[in-house]
Formats: sequence, structure tokens, C-alpha cells
Amino acid sequence: MRMTARKKEILSYCDQDYREWVTREIGPPPFDVTGLAYLLHEYSTSDNRHQIESTRRTLESMVRDGLLEKVASYEQREYRTAGKTWCVCSRYGLPGMTQVTPDTGGKLDAIGGEFTRL
Repeated sequence: MRMTARKKEILSYCDQDYREWVTREIGPPPFDVTGLAYLLHEYSTSDNRHQIESTRRTLESMVRDGLLEKVASYEQREYRTAGKTWCVCSRYGLPGMTQVTPDTGGKLDAIGGEFTRL
């Protein structure tokens, strides 16, 4: 296993020092491929499938090497052509720390208030 700069950067996103910033940008861990590709390739993955596939291959090699753990979760995603659809998504996190909690409450357990982006 080679510890490349890309692998070190991915592992740094799980570090406590960057946790708040990463959570604001792409959400809390475990991370999905598109979120990490967004951070790794400097926010330019909107139409570049190559960058997303490159990130996926790196994450899969990190799972094989035991650096990360892969969890499958059933989520709703939005696509430009198909609208919203449900799919199985792979999420990646540190071994022993990946736990995806499904939202079972729906609108009834939602927190009231407004969201503003600064």
C-alpha cells in the first residue's frame, strides 16, 4: 500500500481539527463519493465524471487496505434528468466509526425553524 497525498488528504477530513468545516461543506461522516470529490478537486466536480470515478477508486483502495470502512445506505438522490429517485449509496468513514442512522420520523420529528446560509 502506498500512502499518497490524496489518501492523506481524505484521512485528514476525518480529523477532529477539520470536522466542523467538513460538516458544513458536505455533511457529517460517513462521507459519500461525490462529497469527497467535491472537496478534493476544489469544488469543480459538477460535470466532471472522471474526478468522481478517480475518487471512488481511491476510496475503494483505502477500504481494501483497511484505512476506511464502507457502508451501504438507501438514500434519496436528485438527478437532473430523472428527478428524485431512491438508490443504494456507498459511504466511507474510519473503521469502527461508520454508522448511518436512517430518518424514521419524517416531518413529525423535524426541527422547526429557518435555514440561512451565510
